[in-house]
This record gives sequence, structure tokens and C-alpha cells, in this order.
Amino acid sequence: MNVFLVRMGRRGVITLPKQLRDRNSIKEGDTLTLIELSDGVIVMCPRQSRINQIADKLASGWQESGESLESMLTTLRAVRAKFDDKYP
Repeated sequence: MNVFLVRMGRRGVITLPKQLRDRNSIKEGDTLTLIELSDGVIVMCPRQSRINQIADKLASGWQESGESLESMLTTLRAVRAKFDDKYP
């Protein structure tokens, strides 16, 4: 794991170190994804996040099979109840 220190400039502008840009093929104008985890931890990904795309694809598949979030939650609750009864 490499750690890079960067300084924020005026209006929130930061410069990514050249070594990092080169290794990840990051060019001017590229879109980066920032993910705020917690406690001030921020992860930067050199690609656009596909989370929404993946979630939409999953939801579409579930709808086609007749599943819904509610039916999945009902099943999850039933499985948890069995587990809780089995291992108090």
C-alpha cells in the first residue's frame, strides 16, 4: 500500500502526485469517485462508480423473478428467527 500526502489548495483543488496518476492512467478531465467511509476516511477510485448500475440491474432481475425488497426482507427475518431459536 502506498500513501501519498497532498495539500488542498484554493477552492478545494488538490493535485494528485504524478506517480499515482501515471500508475492509474488518470488524465486531465477524468472523473474520479470519492467514497466517504467514516471517521474522516475517504477512498478515491480512478473510475466512475458502477454501484447504481449494478443495483439497477439486480433490482430488474428481482422484479422479473417476482421478488421484491419486501419479500426478501420477510425471508431474511424468517431465517434469522430460525437461527435465533436454534442458537439462543
